[in-house]
Amino acid sequence: MVRDGLCQQVLIVGGFLPERSMSKPVSVLVVDDDKSIAKWLKSVLTAEGYRCQTAHSTEEAEALLREERFDITLVDIYLREASGLDFLKRVQALQADCNCVMMTAHASVETVARSVTEGAVEYLAKPLKIDELLSLVKRLGSRPLAAPREAAPVDSFSPPTSIVGRSPKMLEVYRVVARVAPSDATVLITGASGTGKELVARAIHQHSHRSQMPFVPINCGALSEALLESELFGHEKGAFTGADRSRHGLIKTANGGTLFLDEVTETSIMMQTKLLRVLQERQIRPVGSNVLIPVDVRILAASNRNVDELIQAGDFREDLYYRLGVVTIHLPSLEERREDIPLLVRHFLNDFNQRNQKRASVREDALSILASLPWPGNVRELENAVERLAIFSSHGEITAADVERSKLPLVTSSEPDAMPVGTLREMERQHILRALREADGNRSLAAKRLGIERKSLYNKARRLGIDLGPGDA
Repeated sequence: MVRDGLCQQVLIVGGFLPERSMSKPVSVLVVDDDKSIAKWLKSVLTAEGYRCQTAHSTEEAEALLREERFDITLVDIYLREASGLDFLKRVQALQADCNCVMMTAHASVETVARSVTEGAVEYLAKPLKIDELLSLVKRLGSRPLAAPREAAPVDSFSPPTSIVGRSPKMLEVYRVVARVAPSDATVLITGASGTGKELVARAIHQHSHRSQMPFVPINCGALSEALLESELFGHEKGAFTGADRSRHGLIKTANGGTLFLDEVTETSIMMQTKLLRVLQERQIRPVGSNVLIPVDVRILAASNRNVDELIQAGDFREDLYYRLGVVTIHLPSLEERREDIPLLVRHFLNDFNQRNQKRASVREDALSILASLPWPGNVRELENAVERLAIFSSHGEITAADVERSKLPLVTSSEPDAMPVGTLREMERQHILRALREADGNRSLAAKRLGIERKSLYNKARRLGIDLGPGDA
């Protein structure tokens, strides 16, 4: 039985398959212009007793779909000049009850959102384990058939978001964003400072039916309670000293669109009570007014604090939490998705080049060091560091030497062995040694925690004079 092989990410779209007897195996169509991948998938599925056909173009696939019945279709999202997502419509037109599985190694919020609006159910994030794929096919093949769903209408163009990442945890964020965006549900976005909470809020807005209306953000922690109330609800002339004219608040400005309450947990209990009334009654009352004004606004909120702890301490209303957190999205720290660091570095470098008409590049040795460093400021800190490195890089190319000469904030821990040392080389050495200690010498586990391959760990250890000892742990 084949258990190892290609790593892909898959998006599952469509309904479910009817129960089948052993005499009628589930039939699968693989559509991929990479013949080696198609051949590999066919060998895996055939070995498990599935009937499998392959096609290397949309034309070949459409001909097969006209000739015979398929239960599952696995379609690569990029088929030479064709789009797998566009071909999904043809699959649904020809065989409406067929489960279509979109395969891609380059997911984004846009591709996931489009797949979901056209019938997506779920996806498996890479690295895909063959056992997971086979388990999925088995599960789909044994569940009762659901009525085909009509695809939700989508705009022909959705502006690209600035969310970057292919790690499993970020792909899970994409899935939730794609699911919740078309609804009017409130969403609470949690995560450490610098993880990109406002970017996620903007992505939800961009892929909602409110996308042509205003997106209005406000940092609740940056204003006093009185000023925040006036900013949100507006005020009447003479409501307080200095109020020489009436003014609409941000909730009214966002009417028809989306209001983003950043750091909502920094508000007072009194302000939380007023926000709860807005969510419950969909009305606001400006400061100094007795008139209630109806509003149609979707509210998204974010916090970098542990909301459960705040509720236990009496600093945040539990009923408001339930209202705000109909759906909760947690953004991982950069430490939790180190495999995204090279991708983020290149993304930020490309932005820098476009803004400044430059052609800066980055070497692999510099990427390796950047991926191994702690980033307590998360994506925001990394972005600032990349821009600084691009400005001072040697001959327009960021090298390991440039990183070593930079003054990056390497350590924030107060542990004795984590205190700043003389050189970046020694800092990297100490970071690896600490990872090895925390993994009890298990090199595979240490490499995983560092976000690098085990082979890279061996190379770094040799370069830095770290004795990994005998064995193959």
